[in-house]
Formats: sequence, structure tokens, C-alpha cells
Amino acid sequence: MIDIYISLVAALSTIAGAFSYFSKVKNRQTPKMPLLFIMSLIVGSVFGVAALYVTAQSPSWSTIVVILLATMPVMMSAVFYKTFKESKSPLGDIQVQVGDKVLPFAATRENGSEFTHEELKGQRILLKFFRGSWCPYCSMELKMFEEMKPIFDRFNVKIVALSNDEVAAAQKHQQRDHLTHEILSDPDLKVIKKYGVEHHKALGGDGVSSMTLFGLPFPTKMKYKPMAIPTSILIDEYGVIQWIDQAEDVRLRASEEKLLAALNASFAN
Repeated sequence: MIDIYISLVAALSTIAGAFSYFSKVKNRQTPKMPLLFIMSLIVGSVFGVAALYVTAQSPSWSTIVVILLATMPVMMSAVFYKTFKESKSPLGDIQVQVGDKVLPFAATRENGSEFTHEELKGQRILLKFFRGSWCPYCSMELKMFEEMKPIFDRFNVKIVALSNDEVAAAQKHQQRDHLTHEILSDPDLKVIKKYGVEHHKALGGDGVSSMTLFGLPFPTKMKYKPMAIPTSILIDEYGVIQWIDQAEDVRLRASEEKLLAALNASFAN
């Protein structure tokens, strides 16, 4: 029975660390260095390996349970290490800057109809490039925009969010997170490449098959693929770019205070 107790410690340590970390993500307080989560993964992995060693010495009816509990922290550690290591965005290729005119583009709405840059004429826009509906950090940022809607309305700013999700994933995203933003699909990355905000090879998921855990979306299938670098572009009613914010770490996004400062600086007069 000792192997079950050790494997339980491994699993509970990992779950507690994950719950603490993703609770902060959900509250948009993602730590730059998640030391508590890292320590919980280390402790969980050590106990997990120990449980596997003990159960291997004397296999019994409980061996399968031990294996399931003990391998969880090891697998989670491997996934988190990979995603944390690759969380730094490869910046430097963006094709627009403050003072430029918005680049012409066309994408697909979540209802399947076409959306073009022409529809932005005469409107103030926050154009948001995001990784996809499977990304918990993107989900929380777009939810923050929804909560800030009274502020955006005060400045007459409309949110237009774009990723390389398929239309079905965009539909699921809008319904799941109760978003009123315009959610656009750019599956071939034509707009993303035109604006120079492509992360050429990143570990990402599939929005259609994502699952919800801790109140956040998580991909169930992951692979290396191109996607957008999280980038916010504030555009005035004349089509001129007033502010650009690009995430150097895909886990960390602009705060409500930073967004409000940008809105004030661009449109207060």
C-alpha cells in the first residue's frame, strides 16, 4: 500500500500547484516565474518516480492505479517545461508601426461571411492577433476586453480579434466565453503574415477539440504549427495606428491599466 500513498502525494502535489498557478492565470495575475508551480511539479515527479520504483518491486492489484497517479506529474512536468521554455515570442518581423495606415486585409467571420478592412473605416478599432481559442492566456485576455467594454465604448473603440483558428473553433470560442467581439478566422495565416506577427513554429492546439479545466481552455492535442504572436494594434477612425503592444512572453499580456493608458493617450482629446 505504500506505493499508493506515495503516488497520491505525487498527484496531489501536482494538482495543488496547477490549481494555484491557473487560478492566477484566470485572475490575470500570471506570474513571470511560477516558482510554486515548478516546485510542485518537481516534488510530484520525485514522488511519482519513487512510487513507480516501489510498485515495480512488488506488483499487485494496485499497480495500475499507482502508474496512473505517478505518471501524471511526470507528464505534466514535461508538457509545462516544453511550453514554458518556448513561451518567449520571436519578435522583430512586424510590418507596421505607430503612425502607419492599417494594412488592407480580408478574413472570415465566425458565421462564415467575409470581413474586410473596409469595414473599419470611420471606426476606432483594437485589432487583436491571438494564438487561438485553445490558449488559456488568450482566452483570459479576450474576456478582460469583454469586461472592459464600458471603457472601450466610452472611447468608441470596437474589438476585432483574429487568429488562425478554423471557423468552427471561432464559433465555439465565442459561445464558450460569451464574447461580443468580432472574432475572425485566418486559417491560412494570410493576414497574420501580412502584418508580420507570425510565430513560425510554436507548440499549439486545436480549438475545436479543446477542453475546459480550472475554468480555462486547454488543448487536448498539441503539435508544432505556425500561429500569431499575441499583438494588440490600436487604430483611430482615420485608419492610423496609434499604439502597438506585442507580447514578449505569450503567457504575459497587457494589463487593464496599460490598455486604459493607451486609450487615454490616443483618444483623450
